[in-house]
Amino acid sequence: MTPNFVNIAKPTVGKQSILKPILTFVLTGALMSTLATAQAQRGHEDRRDSDYRYDKKDRDNRGNDRRDDNRRNDNRRDDNRRDEYRRDEYRRDDRRGPDRVVVVDRARPNWQYANIPSRNAHYNALPTGHLSINFGGIRFAYHQGVFYKPYNSEYVVCQAPVGIRVNVLPRDYRRVVIRNVDYYYYNGTYYRPYGNEYATVAPPIGALVESIPGGYEKLMINGETYYVVDGIQYRAVLNRGEIWYEVIKIM
Repeated sequence: MTPNFVNIAKPTVGKQSILKPILTFVLTGALMSTLATAQAQRGHEDRRDSDYRYDKKDRDNRGNDRRDDNRRNDNRRDDNRRDEYRRDEYRRDDRRGPDRVVVVDRARPNWQYANIPSRNAHYNALPTGHLSINFGGIRFAYHQGVFYKPYNSEYVVCQAPVGIRVNVLPRDYRRVVIRNVDYYYYNGTYYRPYGNEYATVAPPIGALVESIPGGYEKLMINGETYYVVDGIQYRAVLNRGEIWYEVIKIM
């Protein structure tokens, strides 16, 4: 008996069935590669932008630092110019020499000015570096807060005439406030601002000063001692436990 064989048809595989998965795989790979490249490019651009921003910020900071340094340098130059101007003022004022040594001895009314010329002292020559000031027909000389005027063939230390002007105050001046008005005092002379200069003025009644000029005279009235210099009468008073001198009268 001959067996019956059934012919089973073999599947037919076409070219399209084979190419489709290959194309899908290839396209998928190409797309992923493109996406990866795009992401890498964006990352590179982001890093470049970040580096640019950092560099710009760093440049800005360096620029700010330079501007700050310039401002500090400008301030230093301004301070140096001001210091130099002050030094120049002192040189123009009286060409002062070494600092004076002042011995505090309040028992002497002139203790603060004991090392400078006293009133009515006579000299054959003027100090080196003095300034000449013409005032009231007299050629005065000025040096370190002391005024001189001609006397025969000599020069005598004198009271500063009221109204004479100097460009700067003596270095060791003191500020005196009377009835809310500022005066500047040195060695028996009182100054007030006058434009860019300082003019001598009459002493204000009630002014308190630590010391008066040398060359004063003592005056006894009713058992009390007064001191007269430049036609100004002073009396000794206690101020914060120290002996000071009060202007009480212009004689």
